[in-house]
Amino acid sequence: MKETASSPVWVAPRAAGPIFASVRLPGSKSLSARELLLSAIADQDSEIYGLLYARDTDLMVKGLTGLGATITPWPPLVDQPVQISPIPGIWRKPPADGITPPAAEDSEQPVQIECGLAGTVMRFLPALAVALGRSVRFTADDSANARPLLPLLAALEELGATWKSENPTQGLFPFVIHPPKAQIPREVSVDASASSQFVSALLLSAPLFGKNFTIRSKTAEVPSLPHLQMTLESLTLRGIDASGAKQTDGTWEWSVEPSPVLGQVLSIEPDLSNAGPFLAAVGIAGGRVSIPGWPTRTTQAGDAWRSILPEFGLKVELKYGILSVQSERPLKPIRMDFSEMGELVPTVAALAACADGTSVLSGLHHLRGHETDRLEALSTELKNLGIHCEITPDEGLLIEGISKESLALAESSQQPMLMHAYGDHRMATFAALMGLYRPVQIDDIGATSKTMPDFPQMWTRFLGVTND
Repeated sequence: MKETASSPVWVAPRAAGPIFASVRLPGSKSLSARELLLSAIADQDSEIYGLLYARDTDLMVKGLTGLGATITPWPPLVDQPVQISPIPGIWRKPPADGITPPAAEDSEQPVQIECGLAGTVMRFLPALAVALGRSVRFTADDSANARPLLPLLAALEELGATWKSENPTQGLFPFVIHPPKAQIPREVSVDASASSQFVSALLLSAPLFGKNFTIRSKTAEVPSLPHLQMTLESLTLRGIDASGAKQTDGTWEWSVEPSPVLGQVLSIEPDLSNAGPFLAAVGIAGGRVSIPGWPTRTTQAGDAWRSILPEFGLKVELKYGILSVQSERPLKPIRMDFSEMGELVPTVAALAACADGTSVLSGLHHLRGHETDRLEALSTELKNLGIHCEITPDEGLLIEGISKESLALAESSQQPMLMHAYGDHRMATFAALMGLYRPVQIDDIGATSKTMPDFPQMWTRFLGVTND
């Protein structure tokens, strides 16, 4: 299960008419990563239903088992829980004055962990290694070196850890991190302006520090705040008192009180971000789509589809746990800030490209540090399609929607255009969406294996066509 630029060029299937379908989504990648890690450091076994099986979670499972956890069966069986036995020796009998954190017993040979292009693995597991007192060697895909990581490593250094890149002229990876040799301090500061995952990484491992622990942001800018709320709620479900608050100077502060992490029986919600391409498709092709299992309350950023899609003029209804979206033509242009939900932007850009007017998407600076520089990638691909797109001075996107004349011309075109995925799962699904606008080929549909390994088959069935 590996993203590869050498996968065959994929001809994106096209809808013969309006789409009428129901789509059952795989589990949330973000929740799966958090629950896998927390189960691996719990005080007893956990059972997790609905875990996502994709490249990112496969790498997380391999990393956690390398550190000593037992996770079976993997891959998961349909409608069956995954049993997770925690890393041995983490929690010892509590003394009278509180808990005893794990002993920092470093091994001679570093544990080997492959990160691929998974942000959760390359950020969550170095912090966990420090908390466990383990030396770990991290390797990754070549393109992972373009993803922000240094601010987290600087925070881990502040905790007393040391690290060294084996090839600093090429980037961070591969690198080896060694745990602190002295007592971990009670607080740490981190520049989280490039990724909220730096904070989540510290929060998830903080229960192992054995003391009241405080994390402070160095700047007021912290993107993707819903993901931090997800981390806090995941900790709370495990019996950990964790909270965060904005300070008077605009920065943020989070605190975690020491307590054993509880083993739990939990179910993972469907991945609401991955609902985006299916929901957006009816905005471009027409029709109606339903997503069963939509939670009435969730911390997932993808729940924002319920407020974003009506801005485009789509009719959205959540009833009896089923989210339904119905097309209303023409699509309206939007102006919206996406600083808290950047992962949705490639799908939003596809809708904006097919809207009747000019859309402005702001708050996108942190998209430059995603699986690829999504600002540049989206601008390039839209321009190649003949759609006017500009990167604004404040690092947003201005997209002029397709005129009716251009749309009719594109729909009549028989010559497929090659679109690039950049090794990025969301750029690949963006390209599949643009295949509803005009015939396209995608150079690396395999990039979707990061979060939806069955996407090509799901998309073809969803459209009700065959890819002959």
